[in-house]
Amino acid sequence: MPINKLFSGGMPILEQALNVRMEKQGLIQSNIANLETPGYSVQDFSFKDVMESVQNNSGQVMRTHSKHIALDPIEIGRSRGGADENRPVDLDEEMMKLSENQLMYEVAARLIAKKFEGLKYAIDEGGK
Repeated sequence: MPINKLFSGGMPILEQALNVRMEKQGLIQSNIANLETPGYSVQDFSFKDVMESVQNNSGQVMRTHSKHIALDPIEIGRSRGGADENRPVDLDEEMMKLSENQLMYEVAARLIAKKFEGLKYAIDEGGK
């Protein structure tokens, strides 16, 4: 069985989910860091919209030459999702988003770990 068959299905999606969650975490932390910056507006993007664009490959732009730079689906999703809400930072709201995002990151990481545990179990022939 080719190695890419072992990791097909949910693994690439979970990998992208971790990447998007990490990007969102940084953005939320940036909002909190700029809490008292005059004129700073909250920046955010929709996790759901970015993941949909990743799954549909709508975040991928066709490269017509091998030396063209590939665009990041996270950046494309942020540009589509209205990254700037034109409102000041609310610390309580940002802390809630931070906690939720961290929890969802941990869930995705545990799902990946469980997939690897299943592979290890299969390789060990069920613990024989």
